[in-house]
Amino acid sequence: MSRSLAMFMFLVMGLGLAGCGEDEPPGPKMDHVMVRNDSSTEANVRVKLWQKGYLAVSAGDSAKIEFKAEARTVQVEAKSRKQWDDCWVTMKVGDTLVIYDGVERIACKAE
Repeated sequence: MSRSLAMFMFLVMGLGLAGCGEDEPPGPKMDHVMVRNDSSTEANVRVKLWQKGYLAVSAGDSAKIEFKAEARTVQVEAKSRKQWDDCWVTMKVGDTLVIYDGVERIACKAE
């Protein structure tokens, strides 16, 4: 009886230690775009088709938007808080969206 108890304890300890060395499976790969707001107003920014909510980026600030990796290029939209005018640009993942003051509205470009 003591031999079978020892075998049982050995088996339980072996199973317990087997799970200790394993890492958790990584989550989904995340991509990003950078945003630089050089305009004179706060802008709400989102990655079209990948995000429902907007990220507020104050005038003169920068931000990073992360989203689940799905494509090499994305459309990024910015809306100003002053007049609710908007602009959007198709850009490569990892690039920077620059928001600046255009003629009577905000403008966007990718860098």
